[in-house]
Amino acid sequence: MKELDRVKLIKDRAEYAREGVHKDDVGTIMMGERNGYVLVFFDGEYYEDHGYTLRVDIEVAVRDEDLEVIYGS
Repeated sequence: MKELDRVKLIKDRAEYAREGVHKDDVGTIMMGERNGYVLVFFDGEYYEDHGYTLRVDIEVAVRDEDLEVIYGS
C-alpha cells in the first residue's frame, strides 16, 4: 500500500466507529505507514452549499491489516 491508493476498510473497530467509519467504507491513503497505521481520507456524505455539491471527508488513522487495496495509484 502506498499514498493515493484507493482502499476499502475490511474490519470494524471501535476506534474507527467513533470517527464514523465502518466496514466496507472506501477512502484514499493520504500518508504512508507510520507505527503500523496509515492516514486514510474516507469518502463522507455529499451536501449542497450555494449551488455546489460537496463531500465531507473523514480522516482516520487505520491499521495496515484492516485495509484492502481496491485501486493502486
